Amino acid sequence: MEERKKIILVIDDEPDHLYIAREMLSTEEYEVLTHRSPFGVQELINAATPDLVLMDVNMPTLPGDDLAAFLKADERNRNVQIVLYSSADEALLRSAVARHRLQGYICKGVNTDLRMQVGRFLEEHEAAGSADRRSLYAVE
Repeated sequence: MEERKKIILVIDDEPDHLYIAREMLSTEEYEVLTHRSPFGVQELINAATPDLVLMDVNMPTLPGDDLAAFLKADERNRNVQIVLYSSADEALLRSAVARHRLQGYICKGVNTDLRMQVGRFLEEHEAAGSADRRSLYAVE
């Protein structure tokens, strides 16, 4: 049986960043979905069930960290893995990740780093899920 491709949803208002992310991640055999607005993201998540959401912080109508907080406040999105993908200051990104209990952040700019870090976030999520499943059957 063929394993399904991991789905990565990239949300960014800049078409160039969407293009670069799609090109870089497609080489890793991910299915990459892109969206240029913070609006309609909930519907996309419901329809596509992404394994990871990369979200820009600097969007004009609704900043990505606020959108992430909104998404995480909804019980349906409890297991959605959101990673901020931004050129914003790292202190701001660290603070937003901690405040909204997100998976982390990736700084824009180093494209090979994007592939490596997305892979790392996906592996960590899979490992955490396996540990959670094992703990259900643990004998104390």
